[in-house]
Amino acid sequence: MNLIFMGTPDFAVPSLKLLAAQYNILAVYSQPPRPNGRGMKTIESPIQSTAKKLNLKTMTPHTLKSDDVFEEYKKLKPDVVVVVAYGLILPEKYLKIPKFGCVNGHASNLPRWRGAAPIQRAIEAGDTTSGSCIMIMEKGMDTGPILLSKKINIENNDTSKSLHDKLSDLTAQILEEALYKYTKGILLPQKQEIEGIKYAHKIKKIESKIDWNLTAVEISNKVRAFYPFPGTFTNGPNGLIKIITTQSNNDVHDQPPGTILNIGKKIFVACGNKTTLEILEVQKPGKNIISASAYLNGIKLSVGDKFGI
Repeated sequence: MNLIFMGTPDFAVPSLKLLAAQYNILAVYSQPPRPNGRGMKTIESPIQSTAKKLNLKTMTPHTLKSDDVFEEYKKLKPDVVVVVAYGLILPEKYLKIPKFGCVNGHASNLPRWRGAAPIQRAIEAGDTTSGSCIMIMEKGMDTGPILLSKKINIENNDTSKSLHDKLSDLTAQILEEALYKYTKGILLPQKQEIEGIKYAHKIKKIESKIDWNLTAVEISNKVRAFYPFPGTFTNGPNGLIKIITTQSNNDVHDQPPGTILNIGKKIFVACGNKTTLEILEVQKPGKNIISASAYLNGIKLSVGDKFGI
C-alpha cells in the first residue's frame, strides 16, 4: 500500500518509523526548517530529519493552499495519507484524493480535547485519563469518525513531557492496528459522541504567569501541564523565577494568596480558597533547575513575603 505521511514534531516520530517499516512511503510532509536556539540556526523538524535518515522523500511546503503544491500531492496517488501532529490544516480537496482518505492520530479521548494542545489541557483540567484516537479526517477540526482509541491513566506526577512520550508511543501502536484493519475492511469508522466535546485551545504565553488566587491543586496542575513548555513563573521579592515542581497539601491558612507561609526544604505558599502549595524545585532565568532549599540558600526570603507582586 502506498502512503503519504504528514507530521512535524518528535511526537510523530514513532508513528513514522513504524509505518516506514511496513508500507511504501511515497513522501513525508513536514513543516519547513525554522530558526531556533540562541544562534537562530535553521533546524529541520524531527520528522524531516527522521525521514532523511530513512531515505524517504521529504516535502516541506510553507502552505498547502498553493496550486503547485496540491498538483504535486495529487501526482503521488496515495492510497492513504496519515497525519500526526503536522501543524498545517489540510484543505478539504486534499482529503478527497486518497482511496482510503486521510487518517489522523490525535492525543486525546475524543471528543474531549479537540484542538492544538490536548495533552496540556488534560493535565491542567485535572483529568485522570488521557489517550490516543485514530480518526478519519473531515473538514472540521478533530471531528471525524473514530477508527480506534485507547485510554491511559494520567498519573499524579505526570507532566506534559511524560504524558507526551507515553501518548507518542501509544499513537504509533494503535495507528498500526487501525490502519491495517481499516484498509482490510475489518474496522469501520464510528461517529464521535455528541456529548463531552471540549476544545484544547493553543497555549498562550500570558497563561504562564501563576495566579495565586487559584487553588493549590489548580496551580499544581498548571505547573505540570506547562512543563517543560512554556513553563510557569511568578514574580517575587528576588525577581522572576520559574516554578518547576510543586505539590498541594492539606494545610489551611488565613493569609492572602501569594504569601510565603513557611520556608525550609520547601517553600509553602498561600493559594486561593485557603489552600497551600509546596514548591519543590525552581529555576532562575538562564540558570539550571535547583531545589527550593538550594534557591533559599542564595537569596533572602522570609515568611510573610509575597509572590505575584
